[in-house]
Order: sequence, then C-alpha cells, then structure tokens
Amino acid sequence: MEDKEHQRYILFELIADSMIDEKDLIRTIWRNLFQLYGDVGASNTGLWLVEYEKNKYGIIRTNDHAVTMIKATLAIIRQVNGIKCIFSVKGVSGTIKSLKEKHLSKVMGVDEEPISDSQ
Repeated sequence: MEDKEHQRYILFELIADSMIDEKDLIRTIWRNLFQLYGDVGASNTGLWLVEYEKNKYGIIRTNDHAVTMIKATLAIIRQVNGIKCIFSVKGVSGTIKSLKEKHLSKVMGVDEEPISDSQ
C-alpha cells in the first residue's frame, strides 16, 4: 500500500527594495530549486505558489517531504530580477486556514493577543 502524499503550506514574508512581480518571483524560486536539488529533486517537490501579496507575504504549497528543501531554497535567494530581497519563513501548516490563523498576524504586524493593563 502506497503512502498518500500530504500537502504542506509555507507562509513566507518577503522584504524587498521595490515591487516584485509574481512571475519573476516563482521563476527565481524554481531556478534556485533546480540549482540546489537538480531536475529530479525539484520536480518531486510539488511546488506551487498559492497566494502572493506583492512585497508582503506569500503561501507556497509543497509535499511534506519537501518542506526543508523549499525553506533552504528561499533562504539562499537574495535578489529577484535584479531587485534585492530577503525571504523569512513564518510558518508551516497542513491547511491554508490554520496557517493564516496561526501565522499571518506575524507578517501583517498585528498582535495576536490584545495587551491588557489590568492587574
């Protein structure tokens, strides 16, 4: 009996000098993934850019065996189409809903719990 491939969703924050186009972003991720892991390794990741809010955050879908590969790939990228940038992985989850509930506030700069000054 074959094991079913489980999907994982990776939330990343993108900090860049100027606006980065979605096509340039995904092209750069794939190019670096191929350089690090070759054709076979890269093709087995199931990489898909699910959501991208320009220069704020993005969500990548991959299989559960490739999470570390994707995180390593994002960590080495320092520019996209000549634009300097840095990726910061904020969380990994099995569903988009739980990923957003747990980690999106970290990217958007919203406190998860209100500060109470009662004693």
